[in-house]
Formats: sequence, C-alpha cells, structure tokens
Amino acid sequence: MFHKLKSALAAVIALAVVAPAATAQDQRPDLVVAVNNLPGSLEGIEEMGNVAVRITYSMYDSLIRRDFLADGSGQASELVPGLAESWTRIDDRTLELKLREGVLFHDGSELTADDVVFSMTSTRGQGQNPLIGSAKRYMDTISHVIPLDKYTVQVVSKEPDVLLEQRLAGYAFWIVNAKNYLTVGKDAFARNPVATGPYKMDEWVEGEYIRLAAHDDYFGGKPTAKSVTFTEVPEMSARIAGLVSGEYDISVNISPDQIPTVESYDDLKVEQIVLDNTHMLIFWTVGPLEDKRVRQALSLSIDRDLLRQALWADKNYTPNGHQLPSYVMYMEDYPTFEYNVEKAKALLAEAGYNGEEIVYRFPLNYYLLSTEAAQAMQQMWSQAGLNVKLEPVENWSQVRATDGGHIRPWSNTHRMPDPLGSFVPQWGKLSGIQNNSRLEDRKWDAPAAFNDAQDVILTSTDWDQRQQAYREALDIWKDEAPGTMLYNPLETYAMRKDITWKPYGLYYMDLRPYNLQFAE
Repeated sequence: MFHKLKSALAAVIALAVVAPAATAQDQRPDLVVAVNNLPGSLEGIEEMGNVAVRITYSMYDSLIRRDFLADGSGQASELVPGLAESWTRIDDRTLELKLREGVLFHDGSELTADDVVFSMTSTRGQGQNPLIGSAKRYMDTISHVIPLDKYTVQVVSKEPDVLLEQRLAGYAFWIVNAKNYLTVGKDAFARNPVATGPYKMDEWVEGEYIRLAAHDDYFGGKPTAKSVTFTEVPEMSARIAGLVSGEYDISVNISPDQIPTVESYDDLKVEQIVLDNTHMLIFWTVGPLEDKRVRQALSLSIDRDLLRQALWADKNYTPNGHQLPSYVMYMEDYPTFEYNVEKAKALLAEAGYNGEEIVYRFPLNYYLLSTEAAQAMQQMWSQAGLNVKLEPVENWSQVRATDGGHIRPWSNTHRMPDPLGSFVPQWGKLSGIQNNSRLEDRKWDAPAAFNDAQDVILTSTDWDQRQQAYREALDIWKDEAPGTMLYNPLETYAMRKDITWKPYGLYYMDLRPYNLQFAE
C-alpha cells in the first residue's frame, strides 16, 4: 500500500513539473511570406538587390539605424541608435561611436569593436582590393576604423564626408561576426550569416524557401514571430491564391489591378508604399546604341505618363531627374523626362538609323509588371521607327549573356536622401556601368566632366557647390543617355488582417518587434 501511495505521489509531482513546461511552449506564430524570388547570397554587401534586402534587413544591424517610421510614413530619414548607443563628430572626417554593451550575435558571442573593424576592412568590402569588390562603391569613402577600446570605435573617412552618419545607417555597413566569418569563409557565411538581427538562419532549400528562426536574445526585444519563412512563388496569382487559402500570411509584389480582389476577402488587407526605388533601363553603348542620338530617341519615345496610368493606376510617379523629393539637394525646377516622338524621329534620321534590330532582354517575374511595361514600350518605340525585339529570359545570368542584347531593365534604390545614396554609386566611376569587367564592350565611357562633377558631390562640404555639381552631372547623364528612368513603383503587400506591419520606402521588410505584431 505504501509503495502504491508513493508511486501515485511521484506521478502527481511529475505532472506538476511537466505541466508548466507544456504551458510554456512557444505560442508565437510561424510567419510565412510569399516572395517572387530568392537571393543567391545573404552576405549583406555581396547581395544588395531587392530580393535579398527584404530578408537580410531582419538578420543584420547597423551601428546607426534609420528610423523610417519617425513620421509614420515609412520613408523618414531620422537617425537613431542601432548597435551604437551614441556617436560624436570629432572632425569633418572622424566619427566616434560608443557600442551597446551585451549585444549578442546569433551564436551567443558578444559584439565588440573588433567586429566593427572587421566589417569595414579590405578583408571584406573596403580598400583597394576588397574581398567583395561590389561593396567598394559604397565603402570606398572609408579610410580606416580605429578600435579605441572594447566598446568604442572611430570611423575615419578619406575626405570630409557630410553624410558619414547616413552612410553608416545603410545596409552596406551591416555588422558581421568577425570570428565566424574568418573561420568559415565568405561563401559559407553567405549561406548562414552570423549577425545580431532579430532573426537568424534556420534552413535554406535552394529555389524553394529560406526559413529564419527568432533570435530571442536580440537586444531590441524578443521577436514576435517564432520563425519567418520566405517562400519562392514566382507567379503573382499563386501568391494571392496561397494567401486566400491560408498557406501564406503575407504576399509581396501585388499589382494595383489585383487590390480589389484581395480586399474582397474579409480577413485580408493591403499595405502600400511608393518606393524610394526607380525602375530603370540600361542602354548598352553597342551596335545601333553606340550613337547617343539613338539612346536619346529611345528615352524620348517612352510615354511615362501612359505607363503609370495603364499599369499602376497612376498611384506612383516618375522623378524629375535622378533624384527624389526627399533629397536635401532636391531641385524642384529640374526638367522632367520628355516625351516627344517627332524629336525622336529627327534624332534617328540624323544618326542614320535604318531599322537595325535592337534587343531588349529582361528576366521574367523579377520586376513587377516589367513584361507589360516592355510590351507597351515596344509599341511606343515602333511609333518612332525603332525596331525593338523583346527577349524575355528566365534569369539574370541570361540577361547578362555576352552575346546580343542592347537594353536591359534595372532598378536604382535611393539608399540615402542624397545622390551619394544612388546616382554616384550606381553610375559613377566605381560603378558596374563604367567598370563592366565581364562585358568590356558594354561599359559606359563617361565624359571626364561627369566623373569630375561626381567627385565634387562626394568630397565637398559646401552644399551649394555640391548641388551645382549635381545639376551638371544630371545634365551630362541625360545628354549621354546611358540609361533612363521609368517610374518609382507602387509596392503592395497583401496580408492577413490580424497582422500589424508597415512597409518602408526601401525593399526592407523590417520584422523587428516594434514593427510586427499579431492580434490575440
């Protein structure tokens, strides 16, 4: 009898011990996001494209953070503490930053000044011959980083830099774990980054999904989702269908004409924002496009107003020059992109263009409505006498193929409210446009005056002088026409109504606790 009583008591005690553990199970939701494409790398300075930063923004942190929600718009530029709790200008080239203490990486190790130094050295993306060359156009202004103590660094620029603080808030300056990076190497790190953000790598199935798990030791608070899975769903109709069925919680890249469909469901809603990102065309200076008059004619014969009305319900806009209204140096009086078919015809006649085939090669399912835009522009170009053949392909490697192709799509993200955030790195002397090592014949041989003006924008601390140089560079770019701007797209996210989340003007999907909540 005693033994039976003892056994029963032990069972009761065991239940008492197990019960709290069961009730303490993680009740946070597993968020599933349907995306049009997945990146090939999650190394923050190797892959800075649109499909990558929507994922990596919640994996990494920067020393200084741009608060996009400061005014509620999702496009604000107020700077607030990130991994650095404070910063002080020492002089026009030097910024001293005090790191937060106790910030933990995904592997449980603590952030120190050594990680900051490594993140901004030639071992990774800065200097004359960096490991990741594409980062040089963003990091090249940095001379060196000095670790003063375990939690204090000084970032020193080569020249006076009026935008150093804004630069450090950009995603080329996300901080990585130095020891892990050096141990596993760049390629392995790109598949499994060790950083400080609210989510960390869990599983990556190529061509299917990338799943992140909550980093519960995040210094900004415990993440509100247990996991986030970015699932590749190229077709927009499938992204909407999966949202309706409950397979997905958020779907990206929804076109304006599908918004009524989404809103017809009581449990779904949309969040929209016109992006600080411009859909572009690159005109390779080869074949018929060697003559800038043909390139000018291509731009002149595009009716951008009609494109916006037909494709975007006129809910977006085309910038007047390579700039945004949010720029400190915004020039309201700068001319808009001209639509003039007769002028285009005259330029083609002067150039001796005689109907030679021009190939526009573009990837399917990457830029929203890019196929529809291409078809519309083909008709517009034909009205000016331009013989443009559309060549849709499956991926970017085919777009960049060495054979053929005269036009390709692109987008320019305005990473800072200044030409240093887009115009200079995307089109300047360190850009891939001017330094096309794979396709030497297609690189743009920019006039010296263009690069000289960009040097002034980069190094001058006189805002009037910078603006004048900016205007001169825009004039040259418009005349040379190595490319043109179409519009800034309207980005629409469809989601469950019980999710509270706001999009930003960049392609970031910020899933930090302050911007992602779920109704009880």
